[in-house]
Amino acid sequence: LEELITTACGTSTASSNNSELPSVQITGLRLLVSLFCAFSSQLDASTNDGKSVLEQYSSQIISSVRHALNSESLVDEYVPGTAFHRLFSVGCEALFEMISKDMISDSAAVKRLLQPVLVSVEETPFVQYPTGDRNEKDSLLMSSTHVTDDSRSFPLFRLSKLCFLSKVSMLIAMGDCSIQESTVSTVAGELEKGEMGRAIHCGAAAIDGFLLKDSLQNKSNSATTGLTYTNITDLDESVIQMLTENWPTLSACAISSIIKSLKDEGNADERVSLQQWLTKLTPVILTGLRLSLSNLGISDNNSSLETAAVCVYAIRVCVRNSECFGEGISPKELGALANIVTESVIFNVLGLSDTEDESKHSPEGTLSLSNDHKVIVQQSCGLIEELCQHGRGIGVDASILTRAALFPLVTLQENRLELGKDNGVIISSCIRSSQSLLQSHPEEGRADFEKALVQLVLALLKNSCGPDEEIKSACLSLLRVCCDKTTMSHEEWGQIANYSASHGLWDAWAVVCTVLPAGFGIKYSIDAVKSSLGDLESGPRHAAALVALRTNLHTATAGDPSLLSFVLQSVGFEILQLLRAHGVRILAGEGFDENRVAICAESVKINIMAFQYLTSVSEEESKCVMVLSAMFEVLVESITFNGLPNHPSGKAGADETIGKMCAQVFVHVARTAPMLFKLTMAAISPQSKTVLEAAVRADMSGYAAPQRQTKKKISLKGFVR
Repeated sequence: LEELITTACGTSTASSNNSELPSVQITGLRLLVSLFCAFSSQLDASTNDGKSVLEQYSSQIISSVRHALNSESLVDEYVPGTAFHRLFSVGCEALFEMISKDMISDSAAVKRLLQPVLVSVEETPFVQYPTGDRNEKDSLLMSSTHVTDDSRSFPLFRLSKLCFLSKVSMLIAMGDCSIQESTVSTVAGELEKGEMGRAIHCGAAAIDGFLLKDSLQNKSNSATTGLTYTNITDLDESVIQMLTENWPTLSACAISSIIKSLKDEGNADERVSLQQWLTKLTPVILTGLRLSLSNLGISDNNSSLETAAVCVYAIRVCVRNSECFGEGISPKELGALANIVTESVIFNVLGLSDTEDESKHSPEGTLSLSNDHKVIVQQSCGLIEELCQHGRGIGVDASILTRAALFPLVTLQENRLELGKDNGVIISSCIRSSQSLLQSHPEEGRADFEKALVQLVLALLKNSCGPDEEIKSACLSLLRVCCDKTTMSHEEWGQIANYSASHGLWDAWAVVCTVLPAGFGIKYSIDAVKSSLGDLESGPRHAAALVALRTNLHTATAGDPSLLSFVLQSVGFEILQLLRAHGVRILAGEGFDENRVAICAESVKINIMAFQYLTSVSEEESKCVMVLSAMFEVLVESITFNGLPNHPSGKAGADETIGKMCAQVFVHVARTAPMLFKLTMAAISPQSKTVLEAAVRADMSGYAAPQRQTKKKISLKGFVR
């Protein structure tokens, strides 16, 4: 690898007799880009610090790329006809690869490398959309500013800058790769300079690129002139290729930046002009998306995937900011796009179809959630989410969005689709889309829709073995929305709470109990809670149940303190039983040992809550002493088994953490209720009392290590005469 890097970097800066050799340098730079693609993800095994193996060559690489990016300034120093414009274009490509693959760790180096590719305000002035005025169009032309006999490819200098800045902007906006926060911040700061003018020139290049591509595909002469060129014969093949390959990114970046400028305060003339540019760019994006999606089934190439993903992102920006448009995209058009994206991407990945013609969705024709397809899937799901959130206000047909969001969930509920790691992104997106549809649903039919969604959430949480966090979070968020503005009665929600507790859906149980009146959900499902806590065969079940119970008790008792009395009478024995069973490791093995500390901690917390409640309401000390003595005996047994910090018990499976938390209970009771503590000390056995006193002393001394008595050394000097 070292020899390859040295060869590539050396060739990238090759010269002869103090003269640059740009054609040779281009070859070396292309080799360097190939090495980026091949080795940037390989970690350096020698350092084992998580950095790329190319990190050690960063100084050579940065120097070579900087040399190419500075080639624009070398044009005046050399004879006309040299290929510095092509070298600059390849340098922009290399810099983009370095940023996208997060190869530059120094933000100062990023800023230095960006300087040659930034376009000044003078290069990209604000221009109204040309309506026949020659001066307006002249400002958009990519003409040469130098004397050169290769003027047809000279526009690569400005076009390469626009394409590079658009690609980096979309890379950050779409978030389809991981880049250091410092790099993102540096790049974003530089992109803000002259953004409005650059957006217009990117838009002009995008329109020309789209029309050129269409003209080449249809073999027509419709694009002989454009916004950025006077005649197609003035353009070199490399310029035409760059325009036709980058029009999606240029247009998406232009739309995003124009909308951003429209949202800022500006003069009326500029706003009218920006909206006109937006009106011209929107059909380009819509047509481009249709064409790219239609090509997915024919030739599943990366070009169509990238084009579709960028176009979908641009439409998402338009949907989010529909107020910035005059007429905007029509609701009918958006509905048609939602249908196309749903069928061509989302249902395609899942292998689904709700039509009779299953041949369109044969396994051979399905997309997958590989790295190549991941971005288009994420953007497609995001578009459906945006439409579900804003669609009713825009006027999109709700039936189209309901089908897109619910059909995958229904097939999953009916076991016609398996929930796996690959389709988790789509399923969680469908759940979020369903939530938006519920929030905007009219009153008519809302009750049935709400009940269907609640059943769906419970089925997903129950039937999926450990759903990933994204799906789980989406399910709980949807359930919370159902609870907040519900059409169901408290009794119906009480039944749902009981069902959730019976099936171990403790997160769902906690959500339902939170929105019901204080203690209602706990009381309605206490039998299921008791059954779960009394089942000594399931360690994870104990932990989840105790956490949910303690959390809800903490919230509910603020409005109804007497709820603690009800809970203690119902499940107090089971909680104390679990504390003893896990504290002294009666229950051991897989599923128990990893949950021991958590279960003991939750049991102790609930018992402390019970003690605080009893001391506040009970007038008979004898009742409090009975409860405390039973708890103290269990805690003493746990300390005897587990030991304390610096006072180990030496028993197999002992955990000093458990012993410490038990000792802290004694100290807490002694400080908050000293009389009850003394009475309880008198009620427990002498052996337990001895352990308790030792635990209290150890906790109050900070668990200092016991002092070892050392024998006094005898000095022999005293026996010498």
